[in-house]
Amino acid sequence: MQGNRFEYGPLARGAFIALVCLLPVTAVLSSVLSSYWVVWHVLLVLFLGFGLRPLLEWTGLYTIYARLAADWQERWHHGFTEQRRREIERKQRRARYKRFGPEDPRLPKKW
Repeated sequence: MQGNRFEYGPLARGAFIALVCLLPVTAVLSSVLSSYWVVWHVLLVLFLGFGLRPLLEWTGLYTIYARLAADWQERWHHGFTEQRRREIERKQRRARYKRFGPEDPRLPKKW
């Protein structure tokens, strides 16, 4: 049996639970104002509960979103990653040449 390709995050799960919990409030308010509100609310909850995940998996929108999010995150952290890589290489190089003599105190700290 194949598992789901993705799980909803805590924010989406909380929003769905809030929509379900607000269903009685919508029913009471719609009995006062108009009965269309409760129908649309129930349809929205049913779609989010049963139809959204299969739709996202069938159309491939989730894989496209995941790929774009990963690319964006990689570009966002690229500068930090490169800087950290240079620091590690510098530290390894200093450790390799440390046995040749003491460090000159006139040099800057991260030389």
